[in-house]
Amino acid sequence: MSELITSTERALAERLAASIGAITGPENVLTGDAVAEFRWDALGPWRGFPEYDALSPQPLVVARPRTTEEVSGIVQLTAQQGIAIVPYGGGSGLMGGAIALRPSVVIELKRMDSIFEMDSENLTVRVQAGVILEALEQALNRDGLILGHDPWSLPIATVGGAISTDSLGYRGAKYGSIGDQVLGLTAVLPDGSIFDRTTPAKTSVGPDLRRLFIGSEGCFGIVTEATLRVFREPELRSMRAYRFRRFEDGFAAIVEMHGIGLAPALLDYGEHPGDGAEPAPATLYLGFEGFREEVGAQKRRVRLICTKAGGRSVGRGEAKAFWKRRHDIAIGFAERRRQGGTRPRPAGGAFDFVHVTLPRSRVLGFRAASTALLEANAVRAVEYGIWCWPELFSVTMTADGADAREHLSGAVDELLSLARDMGGSIEYCHGVGVRLAHVMEREHAHGLEVMRSIKRALDPEGILNPGKLGL
Repeated sequence: MSELITSTERALAERLAASIGAITGPENVLTGDAVAEFRWDALGPWRGFPEYDALSPQPLVVARPRTTEEVSGIVQLTAQQGIAIVPYGGGSGLMGGAIALRPSVVIELKRMDSIFEMDSENLTVRVQAGVILEALEQALNRDGLILGHDPWSLPIATVGGAISTDSLGYRGAKYGSIGDQVLGLTAVLPDGSIFDRTTPAKTSVGPDLRRLFIGSEGCFGIVTEATLRVFREPELRSMRAYRFRRFEDGFAAIVEMHGIGLAPALLDYGEHPGDGAEPAPATLYLGFEGFREEVGAQKRRVRLICTKAGGRSVGRGEAKAFWKRRHDIAIGFAERRRQGGTRPRPAGGAFDFVHVTLPRSRVLGFRAASTALLEANAVRAVEYGIWCWPELFSVTMTADGADAREHLSGAVDELLSLARDMGGSIEYCHGVGVRLAHVMEREHAHGLEVMRSIKRALDPEGILNPGKLGL
């Protein structure tokens, strides 16, 4: 797989660098070997995606703007020449959404890291899209506030990247996804014009155009600023963990909690299937946040629900340890990137995952069918899980041997088709990128053509993040 650009493209890169440098300052334009860091995101060669080997990322120039106006100028400049543009945040996306699939100007947004305003009275914060989520959380904490969004990638992901995939985090059971927290957006459109819309929490004035940019992975516009809903730091936070002999028992407890409107901040439930005849135990991690009386009432009711379902408390220590290590995978990813260059390296073996949304009445049936499906594809389940709500079901899987990725690829596609057949959706957390682009028609049917019509109307030359979302 060649990652070299041609002499023609090199000359084009030099011209682009000079023109973009006039907008951002020449020190904020990268060319040549300096663009290597921006060839890849967190989609790695160990996934069940054999097509990865055919990818040849082609960033010609990396522009590092500081303002929305500079992004607008860069987009206008490149649009006039029909050159593709790829927005790049923290590089933590797991679906290849930030990979430049054709010769492109990559707009790296991390210099756009200003926190313009924290409003403790209205419980909002206005920021630029390049702010790292962890930095924003820490700044809010100093003002007695928290961000409701807490993904695995908190130490490295940016606000704009999270919005572009409508990311879901560990606090999602109580606060929802990042898209649920967006009150305002500024985005640069494919012609360089600027969309800007901020409203109070609820309006009834036609379609909410802010949603056009939430989860659209930069294909309709580049998010440059956002106003987010934030929350007061809870009076009390308390962690609990329960062990269940069977996955079905813990799932019943989760359904009961959700049915009565009991929403812990954290809900993470997982089973690691064993090889023995006995079912593997499953563990439910719960985190409660809020005012003291609320947290106390939730803990008491949860104890009753889990005990009735056959769960036993395993103590607060294990739950606190889970909460403490929830971002370790992001820290490890960042360290491997620093040590091993810019292209992701295998972490040991081939693995993949699906995060599907299902009607809660279909979850256990999907899990049972998954076991047989994986076995037929020579794939082993590493974990079955529920995250945040009973409808959100995950399977992590692995395979061995020379054909491991092909086996995983087949298993993933069959699982996603099964989810659609059961009235579900193919992904709830990480977006689509290139990894799931081939199943977008299965997901949306005619709706994909509607999205393509919007894309053609806004971006007739197809320059914004081409090849993503199946558009």
